[in-house]
Amino acid sequence: MCHFLNYLRMKKIKKTLTFSLLIGLFMNLNAQNNVPVQLSMDRACHLAVDSNLQIINAHIEIQKNHFQELEAKSKLYPTLNGYSDFNYYYAIPKMMMPGEMFGQTGEIPMEIGTKFDWSSGLKASVSLVNFSNLSAIKLAKSVQNMSKLTLEQKKEEILYQVHQVYYLCLSTSTQIMYLNKNMENTNHLLEILDNQNKNGIVRKIDYSKLTVTKNNLQTQIDNLQKLKAQQCNMLKFIVGLNRDCELKLTDSLDIHDIQSYTEPNLVNRTDIMLIDHQIEISQLNKKSVSRMYLPELSASGQFYYQGQQNKFNYFEGKDKFFKVGFVGLSLNVPIFDGFEKQNKIRQYKSEITQLQNTRKNTLNGLWKDYANAREEYSNSLKTIDRQRENIKVAEDNYTISLQQYKQQTLLLSDLILAENSLTEARLSYVEALLQLKNAELELVKLNGELVK
Repeated sequence: MCHFLNYLRMKKIKKTLTFSLLIGLFMNLNAQNNVPVQLSMDRACHLAVDSNLQIINAHIEIQKNHFQELEAKSKLYPTLNGYSDFNYYYAIPKMMMPGEMFGQTGEIPMEIGTKFDWSSGLKASVSLVNFSNLSAIKLAKSVQNMSKLTLEQKKEEILYQVHQVYYLCLSTSTQIMYLNKNMENTNHLLEILDNQNKNGIVRKIDYSKLTVTKNNLQTQIDNLQKLKAQQCNMLKFIVGLNRDCELKLTDSLDIHDIQSYTEPNLVNRTDIMLIDHQIEISQLNKKSVSRMYLPELSASGQFYYQGQQNKFNYFEGKDKFFKVGFVGLSLNVPIFDGFEKQNKIRQYKSEITQLQNTRKNTLNGLWKDYANAREEYSNSLKTIDRQRENIKVAEDNYTISLQQYKQQTLLLSDLILAENSLTEARLSYVEALLQLKNAELELVKLNGELVK
C-alpha cells in the first residue's frame, strides 16, 4: 500500500513539473515575439503624466503644503501640556526680612521653601488676538495654490516634450520611408544598367556611378535609422516604457484640418499665474511683518499639585500635596526692535518690485513667442502647398527622365539629378510638416490648451 501511494505521489509531481515547464516555455516564446507597443499621441501623453517623477513629486509637494496649512491653522487652537517638576534644594534660597518682626534689630536672613519641591499638573494657553497667525494661514493657502499651479506647469512641460519627440520620431520615420522608395528606384535602375552592361549597351562607369549613389543613399538611411532609434529611446524614457520594447507610432504628420487661432489671454498662462502667486506671497510676508507691530493677547491657565517637604516622605501618610491653580491674560506690546521689522518690510518691497518686472518681461516674451508661432504656422502652410506641388512636378520629371534614359536619349547623370530633386522635394515636405506641427504645438501651449 505504501509503495502504491508513493507511486501516485511521484506521478503527481512529474505532472506538475511538466506543466510548469510548458508554462515557462510558452512565456519565453511570447517574450521572444516582442509584440510592438501601439503608441498614439494621446496614450503617450497619459503614460508620461502618470509615470513622470517630476509630476509625482509635484503631487507630493501639494500634500506637503496641505500639511503646512494645517500646521498654520493649529496655532488657533489651545495648547495643553502636562508636566511634573521635582527639585532638591541642597541650599535653600533665603530672603532678608526685617528683624523687628521677630523682636530683633536689623535685617535677618530667612529660608524660603523646603529641601524637596515636587509639583505636577496641567498648563493651558490660547492665543486670543494674534494677527501674525492669521497672515500665516493666508500665506499657507497661497503656497498651496502655487503648488497646484506648479503641478500644472510640470504637466505642461512633460506634454510639450512628448509632442516634440513624438513628432521628431514621425518625421524621421517618414524621411526613411521616402529614402527607401528612392532606394527601390535605384535598385531597379541598377538592374536595368546591369542588363545593359552585359549587352554592352552602356559603359561600366555608369554602373559604377549609380553604385556609388546607392551606397551614399544607404549611408543616409543608416544614419536616419540610428537617429530614429535614439529618438524612440528618448520617447520611451519620457513616457516610462521599457527600453527593450518596440514602438509603433500610430499617429501621423498629415494635416487633417487647418486651425484658426485667436489671440490668447496670456494673463491666464501658468507662467504668469505663478509669478502672480509669488507676488501675493511676498505681499503676505510683508503684511505679516507689519502686523508684528500690533499687540498680542493670549490667555493661559495652570492647575497643579505642589508638595514641599524637608524630607523625602511624599508617599508616607496624606496631605503631602496641596492644590494650586490660576488663569490669566498676557498682553505683549512691541515698542522697539532696532528697526528689524522695518528693514524686513523694505526687503519684501524690493522683492515685489523685482517680481513685477519679471512678470512684465515674461508677458512680453510670451507675446513674442505667440507672434513667432503664428507666423511660423502661416509660413509652414504655404511651404507645404509649394512642396506638394514640387513633389508632383519632380515625380513627373523623374518618370519622363526614366523613360528617356531607357530609350537612351538621356544621360545617366540627368536621371540621377531628377531622382535627387524628387528626394529633396519629399524631404523638404517632411521638414515643412514638422515645422507646422511645432508651430501648432506652440500655439496650443500659449492658448493654455495643452493640459486639459
